[in-house]
Amino acid sequence: MFIKLFFNFARILAAPMLFLAATQTQAQFMDRVLVIVNEDVITQSEYDNRLETVIADLQQDGATQIPPDLPKQLLQGMVTDKLQIQEAKRRGISVSDAELQLAMQRFAQQQNLTLEQLIGDFARRGQSFKHFAQSVRDSLTISRLSEFYAQTQVVVPEYEIDGFIAQNEMGEISSEYLIAHILIGDPEKQRTFAEQVRAEIASGMSFQQAVLAYSEATDAQEGGVIGWRNLKQLPEVFQNGIKDLQVGDVSDVLQSANGLHILKLMDLKGDRTEIIQAKVRHILISADGEIAKAQAAKRLFEVRQQILGGEDFGKMARIYSDDSVSAAFGGDMGWVSPGETVAEFEQVYTQMPLNQVSQPFSTQYGVHILQVQDRREKNITDQMVRSRADNILRRQRAQREFQQWVSELREQAYIEHVAEPEPLGS
Repeated sequence: MFIKLFFNFARILAAPMLFLAATQTQAQFMDRVLVIVNEDVITQSEYDNRLETVIADLQQDGATQIPPDLPKQLLQGMVTDKLQIQEAKRRGISVSDAELQLAMQRFAQQQNLTLEQLIGDFARRGQSFKHFAQSVRDSLTISRLSEFYAQTQVVVPEYEIDGFIAQNEMGEISSEYLIAHILIGDPEKQRTFAEQVRAEIASGMSFQQAVLAYSEATDAQEGGVIGWRNLKQLPEVFQNGIKDLQVGDVSDVLQSANGLHILKLMDLKGDRTEIIQAKVRHILISADGEIAKAQAAKRLFEVRQQILGGEDFGKMARIYSDDSVSAAFGGDMGWVSPGETVAEFEQVYTQMPLNQVSQPFSTQYGVHILQVQDRREKNITDQMVRSRADNILRRQRAQREFQQWVSELREQAYIEHVAEPEPLGS
């Protein structure tokens, strides 16, 4: 009620100013509030930018006329997006500036442009690059909210996992492949670019770096790893691409209905899956942005020097670490398996000698130092099978239930339609 009264009061105060501006010049653009969504608003300029994008997509697909109900559907979709962004923010889900910058660079490369050229292209067309970048950030945030829902809100009973394993013969002994991949868009437009990426890898660029720099897949930030699969679970083009590879080899550029792929065979197993686990402890200082990360790295360098000088790692973790869960245990993360942490963290701990303290390094969460206290081999064949079945069932349920969850968010929200959108060009 307070928000509604506030915006009504604000509109009353703004009315004389809008009238005065309109009488001074008809050409001056004044942004209008179309919808109030809890504490946020959707404005005419936001709506116009979204509508221009949708119309451009329709025209590119060969549409000759705009569906009459498009404005209404578009505004409803923007309200739904706004609610999801608010929910993501409430749960601490976000996309950093560095991640957005990387996404922008990948999009520019798809258009055979530099980021600066892409910005200039938007300016020449009279379109807002700022609005475009924000829409990309919002899309990535909503995708992470969906993933969060699948991992935290969906519960799969053990009996369903047992039934799925039996029905799909997942317990059957067979060769399995751990694959990482790079996905590059339109095969007709991006073939040359994909071949250039493959050549860079052959010339010494790490596959992980190539994934982060070029892959358009949603799992790019996790290193492009798609998990263990037997041949039956892989698309035919993947089967043909990896069947003759040795562990560590990289495939040629492969083409499927989804685009162009470059695969790396990371590991191969038969009836047993043994991994190397590391007992890791770390200290994290949260930081977002280059300046904040530089300051955090400087502070952790000083902490590292104190530890090397005899201070207890656990004591320093309790004092300085922003990872509240592990800090309570002296920074101890327990036994960490491959794939359980972000790629940058895993790369450091897998290379660290026992009981040494790493130099400060950055991940999406901030700046860390870590120490590996021990390593061990562990057979996780059964766990891998159950985890894979759980993930498949969890994602299937999430696809069905997520939209219902969003509908519930809408029912609980304060939504007021203040004004009808003006047609483009009016």
